[in-house]
Amino acid sequence: MIWKRLAQSIVYILCGLGIVGCFAALTVVFYLSPPDSSAEIVSVTIAPGTSSHTIAKHLATKKLIRSPLAFQLAARHQGVSHKLRAGTYQLRRNMPLTHILQELQNGQIELQTFTVPEGVTATDVAELWEAAGFGTAEAFRKAMNEPSLFERYRIQADTLEGYLFPDTYKFAKGTTAATVVEMMLAEFDKRWDQTLDEETCDLGLTRHELITLASIIEKEAGTEAECVRIGSVFHNRLKRNWRLQADPTVLYALGNPKRLLTRADLKVESPYNTYQHKGLPPGPIANPGMASILGAIRPEKTDYFYFVAIDNGQHHFSKTLAEHTRTIRRIKRERTASRNR
Repeated sequence: MIWKRLAQSIVYILCGLGIVGCFAALTVVFYLSPPDSSAEIVSVTIAPGTSSHTIAKHLATKKLIRSPLAFQLAARHQGVSHKLRAGTYQLRRNMPLTHILQELQNGQIELQTFTVPEGVTATDVAELWEAAGFGTAEAFRKAMNEPSLFERYRIQADTLEGYLFPDTYKFAKGTTAATVVEMMLAEFDKRWDQTLDEETCDLGLTRHELITLASIIEKEAGTEAECVRIGSVFHNRLKRNWRLQADPTVLYALGNPKRLLTRADLKVESPYNTYQHKGLPPGPIANPGMASILGAIRPEKTDYFYFVAIDNGQHHFSKTLAEHTRTIRRIKRERTASRNR
């Protein structure tokens, strides 16, 4: 009987140790796993001399790891606590802790800069990518057509036109076009907060319609200060169900030729031709900056329905067609007189 009870006790102890071992293993797996399944890119900058303790807290704040303590224990176990290098890193939210440690050991000291100006099209961005020597325009276009991006970033459209946020991006040498496209979309998402969603809804527009309007404002405005006034003109026209009659939409329909529009151009059959069709075109015609987005969401309160370009990239605004016509005639006379001097 004694031996039987002793055997049972040993079995119980072994089972208990097994359960504890399994629990410990599952705990380790949990804390080493990424806290998020998203492939979103997060930029993290580590300053020279930063301790592993501070790095761990920073990564936890960015929600890239589950626990600062787990990060420090893993770094200590691998003997790399003092080998983590300063630099700016582009980390995915779905990277395991061990992969993040590897990235921080490799370092990303040499960064490349990619500047995307406001108002360029998605096609322009791809060509800028190739011109900068980072890769081919075709590779960038392919990255922009990745189906998963549209669902992940709530883009209800056939292209990413309008959502590639104009900015200066920094990344390590060898970064792929797919990663940079995600960086641009993530930057758009960061700028577009819940408040803008609510304000857009109050205007009776969807986000896609708002970005479409912002892209037209971007192409029309000569200065950031004019965005809210040009926004008011288009909002006034939309309220009266008038045609927007925006030249940049026709240029977009024609493939953005490098020339002035002709009368024949204004008759081109395209859903993007706002001289022929009322309301907004099907989608954005460029990638707008923040000033144009805010100009579309928070337009100035005016009675203006017309505007025409004058000198210095600015515009003259009119309330009536008669005033607008007189202004155009005056501008033409002044330009003719200037050429004849």
